[in-house]
Amino acid sequence: MGTIIYMNNGPDSGEITKSTPQQSSKELKFAPDVGNDDTSTETGPVSPDGEQPNILVPDPQVESPAFDPYSPDESGNAGTWNSIITMFPKPIIPCYFCDSDQVGLVRLLNAAANYPPFMVYINDQLAVEGLDNGDMSQYGRVSAETQTISVTDDNNYVYIKKQIQVPTNGAITVAIINTDTGLDIMVIDDYLCNGGINTGCFRVCNLSITNRKINVLLNGGNIIYHDVNYMQVTNFQYVTNGYYMVSVTSSSIYSGNIILTSNIYIRGNVSYTMYVFNWSLEQNAIRILIVEDRRS
Repeated sequence: MGTIIYMNNGPDSGEITKSTPQQSSKELKFAPDVGNDDTSTETGPVSPDGEQPNILVPDPQVESPAFDPYSPDESGNAGTWNSIITMFPKPIIPCYFCDSDQVGLVRLLNAAANYPPFMVYINDQLAVEGLDNGDMSQYGRVSAETQTISVTDDNNYVYIKKQIQVPTNGAITVAIINTDTGLDIMVIDDYLCNGGINTGCFRVCNLSITNRKINVLLNGGNIIYHDVNYMQVTNFQYVTNGYYMVSVTSSSIYSGNIILTSNIYIRGNVSYTMYVFNWSLEQNAIRILIVEDRRS
């Protein structure tokens, strides 16, 4: 099971809303959703690669830096808009894209700004349609072999056609991203956490083409990730259960000024990946998706 926490800078400064569970993600066309919540049989209890020995602990007494949003919102004004959208991506069974008993899980993320919603094909079979900026699909089961990913618009204009390798009994996120020359896809390996009941696992993936170096802070004082580069996926770090304020700053101007901030509850034995990407191709016009992946 997974949960997505979604936020970006925009209108309605300071507002944080929580939605009820909904289909905010795009359902893949692999097969009808049969409600299998347990991904451990697909990905296995994989310990995150390169885990750090230090464990961050929530500190309710910590004084956070002042929130001084200077980035533009979607109407061109300074401010912040935060929303939390919860959904439950699940493996899709049976495996409609499988021609062997060796399979993996694939989900799709649109992290590209300034493009219409995409249609995405796997080996010329439609996997998802209407994938807008910030949308993430459910996992779908795909043969663990070389697969061709095609990204088009509604008029069948092909933006990307590229091969990827689907890992056996593994899980990947295929992100559509902005590049200096247009669009590309990036494959991110997904892992389940092996931190125990009192410790979660947290990492960052920077897909923002305008903010190519960022810092990520928890509780305003711990820079757990410093100078995260464009297209970099960090190692997981262990984080003790509890509520945290997650903040993003630009590495080039770090002085307490925060681009985005929101709260998150870290659960034990759960993996969290924070994706940072653009909603507009302007400096600091970024969005965040924090994706929670757990076994049940």
